[in-house]
Amino acid sequence: MHRVSYIHIENFRSCRNVTLPLEGYTPLIGQNNAGKSTILQAIEWVLQPKALSAADFSAPAVPVEVAACIDGISEEILSLIPEEKHRKAIEPYCRDGRLWIRVVATGTTSKATNAEVWDIDQCSGEGLPEHWRSYPTGLSQAVSVLLPKPLVVQAMHDLGEDLGKAKAGTTIKGLLDEIMGPLLEAHAELSTALETIRHVLTSGGENRSEHLQQFDTDATEALAHFFPGLALDLDLQVVDVKEFFKAGDLHVTDKATGDRRRFDQMGTGAQRAIQMALIRYLAETRRGDGNRPARRLLLIDEPELYLHPQGVRRLRQALGHLAEHGFQIIFSTHSPLMLSRENAADTVIVGKTAEAGTTTQKPLRHAVEEALSNAESQSRTLFELGNLAEIYFARRVVICEGKTDGRLLPIAYERLYGITPDIDHIAFVSVGGCGNIPKALPVMAAMGIAACAVVDLDFGYTHARSGGMLPRDGDDLTKVKAELVRLKSGHGFVLHDNGLPKNDKATGHLAADTWALFAADDEGKALAVQTQHDLQAHRVWAWCEGCIEQVTGTDDKGEDAIIEQEQRLRSMSAAELEQQMPAFKACFDWIRSF
Repeated sequence: MHRVSYIHIENFRSCRNVTLPLEGYTPLIGQNNAGKSTILQAIEWVLQPKALSAADFSAPAVPVEVAACIDGISEEILSLIPEEKHRKAIEPYCRDGRLWIRVVATGTTSKATNAEVWDIDQCSGEGLPEHWRSYPTGLSQAVSVLLPKPLVVQAMHDLGEDLGKAKAGTTIKGLLDEIMGPLLEAHAELSTALETIRHVLTSGGENRSEHLQQFDTDATEALAHFFPGLALDLDLQVVDVKEFFKAGDLHVTDKATGDRRRFDQMGTGAQRAIQMALIRYLAETRRGDGNRPARRLLLIDEPELYLHPQGVRRLRQALGHLAEHGFQIIFSTHSPLMLSRENAADTVIVGKTAEAGTTTQKPLRHAVEEALSNAESQSRTLFELGNLAEIYFARRVVICEGKTDGRLLPIAYERLYGITPDIDHIAFVSVGGCGNIPKALPVMAAMGIAACAVVDLDFGYTHARSGGMLPRDGDDLTKVKAELVRLKSGHGFVLHDNGLPKNDKATGHLAADTWALFAADDEGKALAVQTQHDLQAHRVWAWCEGCIEQVTGTDDKGEDAIIEQEQRLRSMSAAELEQQMPAFKACFDWIRSF
């Protein structure tokens, strides 16, 4: 189905130069005042242009420009445009199912705002068009059919009119208008009944009431005594069925007390819940409702406000249904609960800097396609949802290869610095094994996220080599294998055919134990320190002690061992931790240095 696939914004408030991709369901996340609401307003403006204020111009002497790419405009969709002249107006500008439109404002009056379409005779079709022309006759109407006026749900920082009676222009009015469609169709017989009444009550009605006719005659005769030559008639207007719905109020009844109040008299939480409930109801009514050319944009600012977690999840599901049935959903959020495995890869991170104003980062799906060759499979398996939530709401991401590091590092960080990592906007996440780390780091870089990794020492001689971080057959690796052969004679561990440690079921000796012996040896430690240094150039910290258990002085692995280490760390002061486990402080200082 067609959708707005890209938005380019210039000089609109904090968005000085912003481009971002959009899917059928696109969450926008970021810190407060980053510009998420501005992006939503820019999307609304390019589809429904209006005069701007002086405050809307980031640089007063520079025009505001918002361009939108509409993709997926098939011949079938064009054939559904009811007016042939509008259909003919838009067809020449749809190249391979794509249409670019732009709105430019050079001042604060309506005459200073101009809608434009790409000049297909001069545009290559790749990237943001450089050549534009004013809308030809009929194109505006055709675009409005394909993408009607967006339905905007504000963040409710100022309740005011938006949550009051269903007045024109308010959120509730817009939602009720959307819901009203099937209701009007379901009660088509009322239109026939009202038409009959209209013929009886109106002055020109075919079956005008005899009583009304008599009134007209008598009143005219009475008037003739004062103003001869004038005639009176009583014309009773009959509204159509849609006006009945428009004139209605939305009331809420407390089933426990029987108290019945108008919607705007409810508490803030109840009002927001009802507002989102209408969206969910709209999603249900749109199931199976196809064969329409329009795709309505639903732009929501912080939909999770005032909702409990279960309500947030249900709202997310409802928005997902709407995205599949005629709506394109774009919303800002601060809640990880508004993300799911199905849509998290399309989430856009919005930031802000003093130099650039509002910025956006590549969504995970686009970053994976850029960084990895087998993008389709990797975009699904690279991260779990929990990791995505952590990644999206942090400024620095530390990727851990296992759950032990993922659980112990945040505790050690808090004990050393007196604050939790999330307060410092640092997230420790696991990617389910060190094999994914060489893939995860370039994806994070493509997304514009500062990321590093913490790994066991063996990573430097295995996945770092196969992943292209270090030379596959470097001289350092030859020295490491020679050192392992030397140590083997005295400790009896087992090596793979490739010369690296392996788990030995017969003796119960683990590869991790071998690396600990290697790191404890003077010559092995020197090689481990060099490997740690080499990996740091690739934003990877390796425990030159072997693994985190050697840092904490724990021999065992498993859940019981992790719990014991957690309790021990929590009992230590910062000074004790730095003295007894100095590798933690060295690791965290390195993480905080970039």
